[in-house]
Amino acid sequence: MIIYWSMMLWVPLIYFVYSMTNKKSVDLRDNDVDVFVQTKVPLVYAIVVFGYFIFWIGMRKYVFDTTQYIFTFESIPNNFSVAWSEIDWDSKGPFFTAYEVIFKCFISDNYTWWLMSIAIGSGLCLIHTLRKYSTDFFYSCFLFISLGTFIWMLNGMRQFVAVSILFLCCDLIKDGKFIKFLMLTIFVSQIHTTALLMIPIYFVSRGKPWSGRVFGMVTSVVLICIFAEPFFTTVDKYTVGTAYEGERLLVEGDDGVHPLRVLLYSMPPLIAFFNRKKLEKYYSIYPILPISINMSLICAMLYLVGMFTSGILVGRFPIYAELYDLILIPFLMKLCFDDNDRLTFISVTTIVLIIYFYLVYGELKYHSELTGTIT
Repeated sequence: MIIYWSMMLWVPLIYFVYSMTNKKSVDLRDNDVDVFVQTKVPLVYAIVVFGYFIFWIGMRKYVFDTTQYIFTFESIPNNFSVAWSEIDWDSKGPFFTAYEVIFKCFISDNYTWWLMSIAIGSGLCLIHTLRKYSTDFFYSCFLFISLGTFIWMLNGMRQFVAVSILFLCCDLIKDGKFIKFLMLTIFVSQIHTTALLMIPIYFVSRGKPWSGRVFGMVTSVVLICIFAEPFFTTVDKYTVGTAYEGERLLVEGDDGVHPLRVLLYSMPPLIAFFNRKKLEKYYSIYPILPISINMSLICAMLYLVGMFTSGILVGRFPIYAELYDLILIPFLMKLCFDDNDRLTFISVTTIVLIIYFYLVYGELKYHSELTGTIT
């Protein structure tokens, strides 16, 4: 657990350094909405912050389903011709298997370097999109850790590769390039089949927030998830080790989602709903904002359904929309509150997230050959 807490504390530490060396930029961001939204954090700071996450994620060994991934990687023959001929192109995730084969045969047969390459690739996707669209990159990184989203890079990483690629290409949604998005989604579904869910989500996310059309389509997406879940369970080998396996302190019975998680993820869309008139004028200025609101609504609705279904369902689908909360929450902090209320909101939110992180992930262990097991 020490490693996970260090990842959380790393964010304010680097932000402190940034604020001390970029006082003018920080002051402008705090007092001007346009500058706040449009100013990008210097790339070096973004890499330093996320690089720390990537390092520990890439160095892991006995963490969640990583053991199974390592076993599969090490069982691949070193002979490329033999390994390539053994790929089952009709199975789940053949492109992921192909990458494993190419990496082991031509780059390295060391599983740590392989895990690190995946962590770097996924991390760079997130860095690009959050740096481009988040109004507060550092707080988005804090949310990434405190909400437990980073667990996906430790467990369920094959699906997160698909998620991060689609998140990287969110401009295809923003710009309405459906054909390109469809082609990308079909390609990514060969890494993880759940990526196909993004096809209906594409149409929901582009609607005007809180319109009847959006609510109707969100309902349709939820129903698709409910009825499609058995299909994904059949084709996916890793049905037990979901990214939310660590929630054993808050989960009961059939691993349905605890109401606390539902409450937490319902807050961003609720805040956006109650401030919809204030936010509406920014939709055309910042097109990523209405998309993020709709994605947040989808995420909350899926978690709500998860209270009455299995953890497997929510362990698969919400993550495609959940990443957009990392963009939405900083937007809400800036656009929905004045200076005094904003400080209160940020303080309360931060405290709640720290408590949530402790309750949900307080017993998680970390292991690597570098550190051994750390609790």
